[in-house]
Amino acid sequence: MNITGAIFDFDGTLFDSMDVWKGIKFKFFDSIGLTLTPEDEEMFKGLYMRESLILAKERFKLKQSYGELLTQFIEYIKERYLTETEPKNDIIEFLEKLKAKGVKMGIATATGEPALIAVLEKYGMLHYFSEIYSTYTVGAPKTEPKVYDTVLESLGTEKSTTWVFEDALYAAKTAKSNGYKVVGIFDKSEPATEELRELSDIYIHYYNEIDL
Repeated sequence: MNITGAIFDFDGTLFDSMDVWKGIKFKFFDSIGLTLTPEDEEMFKGLYMRESLILAKERFKLKQSYGELLTQFIEYIKERYLTETEPKNDIIEFLEKLKAKGVKMGIATATGEPALIAVLEKYGMLHYFSEIYSTYTVGAPKTEPKVYDTVLESLGTEKSTTWVFEDALYAAKTAKSNGYKVVGIFDKSEPATEELRELSDIYIHYYNEIDL
């Protein structure tokens, strides 16, 4: 494996945290006192969290700005991460191997940075990553390559030897179609495992399957 840089997704790739996201927008809305009708819920289905917060502000005439709502949401996620998640299988051993090899590492995620930093600190993993960028910070979802490209630029590694680690098919497709090599990670939350396997340059269930 020719690798000088590694860009990791977070949920389902570094941490077993996908269960936190089940129905998360509705649980968050409930936590801030919003009551949604079945019609409201239909409106929010299929929206990214950023779009959901913007719609909620307009729909319910909320006094908070989008930025304030986002801060509240990230704090809500942070607390759930700290109490409900843990690192994925043998990821820490793998990160140690990458570090020993001199590989530069970053994170490209759809989760706000403060929540990630808190849980990475809890498990003593923050020092492995020199760069952490979220789709909120770069202003584009993972259907676009911007978050990967931002991490790549910050790492300063060549794209040809920088691998993206992803458990979600849609995100892996974005990385692959934009010139990155992809390690597909099995996670029970991704139903299209065979498609992810076919798309990936390497597909694994456990990190010790990778020969560095």
